[in-house]
Amino acid sequence: MDTSRACTHVYGPPVRCRARGWQQNRNRKSNAHARPPYTTQPQSLSPSSSGLSRPALSDMGLAKADYDLFVKFFRQASPYIEGHRGRTFVIAIPGDVVDSPPLLERLMEDVLLLHGLGVRLVLVVGARMKIDEAVRAGGSEPQFLRGYRVTDDVAMAAAVAAAGTARMMVEARLSRAPTVTQSRELRTTRNKRAPRVTTASGNYVAAKRKGVVDGIDYQHTGSVRFVQSEAVARQLEHGNIVLLSNLGYSASGEPLNCDCYSVAVRAAIDLSADKLVVVSPPDGDPFMETLTNEKSTNWLPVHEAERLLLEKSSKEDGDSSSSSSPSSSPSSSSSSSSSSSSSSSPASPSSHRALRNARDDLDFDTWYELGLPMPLLAACMVCKSGVKRAHVINASIDGGLLLELYSTDGVGYMITSDHYEGIRPATSRDISNVHALLQPMVEKGVIVERSHDTIAEEIRHFTVLERDNKLLACAYVRPLGVSEATGKTVSELGAFCVHPDYRGGGKGDSLLQYLEEKEKARSDVLVLMTTRTADWFMQRGFRGEGVAYESDLLPAARREEIDKRRNSQLYFKRLV
Repeated sequence: MDTSRACTHVYGPPVRCRARGWQQNRNRKSNAHARPPYTTQPQSLSPSSSGLSRPALSDMGLAKADYDLFVKFFRQASPYIEGHRGRTFVIAIPGDVVDSPPLLERLMEDVLLLHGLGVRLVLVVGARMKIDEAVRAGGSEPQFLRGYRVTDDVAMAAAVAAAGTARMMVEARLSRAPTVTQSRELRTTRNKRAPRVTTASGNYVAAKRKGVVDGIDYQHTGSVRFVQSEAVARQLEHGNIVLLSNLGYSASGEPLNCDCYSVAVRAAIDLSADKLVVVSPPDGDPFMETLTNEKSTNWLPVHEAERLLLEKSSKEDGDSSSSSSPSSSPSSSSSSSSSSSSSSSPASPSSHRALRNARDDLDFDTWYELGLPMPLLAACMVCKSGVKRAHVINASIDGGLLLELYSTDGVGYMITSDHYEGIRPATSRDISNVHALLQPMVEKGVIVERSHDTIAEEIRHFTVLERDNKLLACAYVRPLGVSEATGKTVSELGAFCVHPDYRGGGKGDSLLQYLEEKEKARSDVLVLMTTRTADWFMQRGFRGEGVAYESDLLPAARREEIDKRRNSQLYFKRLV
C-alpha cells in the first residue's frame, strides 16, 4: 500500500443489537469455558466435555445428542441477535493474537458470524510482535521508553511491513468462501463462491508526531488525532468490514507508528460505536485476573473501574523509584504493562493527575507510564467518552466473542458507562421522599401501602435513583433465605416505582438491571409479587409462578406473611 497518498482500498465483491449478559460464576470461566490445547484434530462437541469446543473450520455436523443444546442456546441468543443487528462494534485485536494462527483462525470465524448476523464491524489489528521480530531481524533491538516504542527509521520500516502482513493475515481468513457442500445446500452456483465478506482499509487514521517528551525524541511514533468517521461509516453502510492498523498519517503525508489501543479508542469514540471489544492476549493480565477472581460479577460501572485503576496506579507510584532506560519489547501485551512500569521515570506523575490528564486529552502517555492494564484502560476511556459498553475477552476462549455477546452470562469482563449514575443505597434522609414517591401507586392499588415507620424499618433494603437531589425511582430488595422446596436462595423485589414524569426514559430498566447484578452475589432467584404490573416485568425476563401464597418457590415463613385477599401473583427470574 502506498502510504504517502490518500487512498482507500476495498477488497473483494460487496455482500450483502441492547442486550448483554455477564458472567457471575467464577468457576464457569475456569472450568466450564476452559479450552483444551489447540490441535489439528477435530474435537467433538459434547456437553460432558470441559467446554463447548467446536472444530475450527470443520465440516462436522452437530451430533443429534447435542441438538437440545443448540436449540437452547439459539433461543437464548435470539434477543441479542436482534439487539445487536445494525450496531457498530469496534474490536481491538493485539499483535499477540494476530501472531498466533490458531487464535486468529478461531477469532475470524466468529467475526464472520457476527458480520452475517448484521453487526457493523471495525477491526483494529495490532502488530507489536511482528514489528519486534522485523527490528531484531535487521540487527537492532526494539526500544521502549515509558511504555512507548521509540520508532527510528528501522523500526518504522518494520512497522509498515508488519502492518501490511497483519492486515493480509486477517483479510485472508475473512476471504474464505463457502465450501462446495455449503454452496450446494444454499443453492449457490460455483462462479459465485466468492469471499463471504468485503474488507476495506485506507488512510482513515489521522495522527501527529509524538515529538520530544522530556528530552526523549520518539521520532516516527505517532499520537492518534482522529479517525475519519464519515469515510468509515460509508464503508460500513456498504456492508464492508473496515480494517484499521497501527499506522496513522500526518497532515504532511507522513506515516506514523501508533498504538493499536489508541486507534481502537479513538475509532470507537469518533464512530459513536455501541461497543468496544478488546481481545486480550492469551496469557491474560495479572491485574485483570485478580480483579475477575475477587469480583462477584464480571461487570463494573466505569466510575468503579476508574477507582480500581487509581488504587493500582497509586501503588505503582509508590513502587516506582528507579530511573528510566530504553527497554526491549515485551513478549506480549500483558508483559507490556509491567515492562512499561519498570521503565517509568523517577518523576512519575501522581495517579490522580495521570488519570485526569489521560481522560481529558485521550492520551495514553501517563497511563502507559504507570504500567496499567491497557484493555481495562481502553474500556474506561471509551465509556467516559460516550460509548455505552466495553468488553474485555481473553483470546484463549474458543468462541469467546460469541459467548460474550450472545449469552446471558458471558465469559469476559464488561465496563459500562455511568448507566447507573445516580443509583445509590437509600438512607434515613430518603424516608419522606420514598413515601411520597410510592403514595400515588398506593392510592391506585398497585403496591401495598407502607407507612413512614415501615419504610424507616426497611430503608436499608431500599435503593434509590436520583438526579439533582430529586428522587426519580426507588425499589427494595430483601433476602428471604432458602426455599425449602427448591433449595435455592431467594430475594424479593418490591416497592418498585418510577416517578411519573420520568417513565419511558429507561430509568426503571437501569434500576432493575442494577439490582439484578447486585443480587447475583447472594441469591439464585429474584421474585416479586404484583397484581397490576406483570407485563412490564415479564418483558424483562420474569416468569409467572401462579398465586403467591401457594407457591413453594417462596420460603414458608414468607408465604405466611402474604395477604391472601390481594391475590397477588408471583413472578420470578433466575439470576444464576
